[in-house]
Amino acid sequence: MDTLIKREKIFDNIIVPSGTKKEAIKIISRLCATHRLLDESTLEETFWKREEWDPTGCGDGIAIPHALVRKTNKVQLAVIRFRYPIEWDAFDGKPVSVAFAIIAPEETGQEKYLSFLARLARKLVDEEFIESFRKCRNEEEMYEYLLSVF
Repeated sequence: MDTLIKREKIFDNIIVPSGTKKEAIKIISRLCATHRLLDESTLEETFWKREEWDPTGCGDGIAIPHALVRKTNKVQLAVIRFRYPIEWDAFDGKPVSVAFAIIAPEETGQEKYLSFLARLARKLVDEEFIESFRKCRNEEEMYEYLLSVF
């Protein structure tokens, strides 16, 4: 798991001016494309396909947008904490303040992707994990905390 947690993929205090999921996904796509040379528009389209199929707001202010793309050969994670919560159509109706964005290979590597998704989902129902993560004050603390628990 530690290979999925990269310092340069942790983003804190991200502002989404409109406060909409549409703009948030656009920003997430741009952030994810920055260090992996993936196409921002392809990522955005792929994240949206997943959202249309089943919204990724999993409750308690957290979303797990994910994209399966052909142009990557490994699972990648980006953690985005928004300055102001985003309306996301989460099942509990709460706005999202943190997104754990996953990019995975479309055709290969599904086992690693599903395994990681399951581990992340288990953490996200752990109130102690959520509370401790929310107490992180910046990207460095978020990074160190995630390394310590995964």
